[in-house]
Amino acid sequence: MSLSNVRVVLVRTFHPGNIGSAARSMKTMGLRDLCLVAPKDFPSPESEKMAAGASDVLSNARVFDTLSEAISDCTVIVASTARPRGYDLPCLTPEQAAEKLNQGSKTSPVALIFGPERMGLHNDDIRLAKYRVTIPANPEYNSLNMASAVQTLSHELYKHHIANHGPAHLLSPTFKSEPELPTSADIERLYSHLEEVLKEIQFLRPHQGETMQRLRHLVSRAEPTVLELNILRGILRAVERYGSKDRP
Repeated sequence: MSLSNVRVVLVRTFHPGNIGSAARSMKTMGLRDLCLVAPKDFPSPESEKMAAGASDVLSNARVFDTLSEAISDCTVIVASTARPRGYDLPCLTPEQAAEKLNQGSKTSPVALIFGPERMGLHNDDIRLAKYRVTIPANPEYNSLNMASAVQTLSHELYKHHIANHGPAHLLSPTFKSEPELPTSADIERLYSHLEEVLKEIQFLRPHQGETMQRLRHLVSRAEPTVLELNILRGILRAVERYGSKDRP
């Protein structure tokens, strides 16, 4: 297992200094895969200044237009948010999130995503994740700075990794023989296919977005493997073929 397989994704970051601070937080905990989704100001001298000794993490950061592109190859996606949302997900403690991410990183890239400073992640962002993680804080004021949240959760990842594997494994990627998990892009293709078929058989009618949302939640909880996802896609294709036949 390797922390190099854990991706930190900052979504629509407003202040460039927070990007640099997040890069520094990551490097101190053995993380190096930083992705930025539609940052307001990057690259920036301010982000370079705040990165301090982590300029390598910053210079290797990849920039994407959308979150779905940034996590398309990831199998376990955890969204950091301070509160429940309209589209809620199973909630993990920081320790549980670290365990899920470290476990998933045995076989593929995984992602921990953070929203913009002012509003946090949108529901459309959160629906792409499998879990959400909330950092326990003062209930009267629980809004952490983004870089502080990155530092806190990066530390949990580091602690879990060291407790199970020791520091020698930090930067040596290894993919062990574990059940293969589908990527985020694979999951989204399943949802699109499922929605098409449900509309075709008139199970899903217009303005039934809540039904699809619940189905997304169900699949997310089930955590299907690649094999199981292929079985589901095969069932959907069989339904399509059956529905296209001329029957009396």
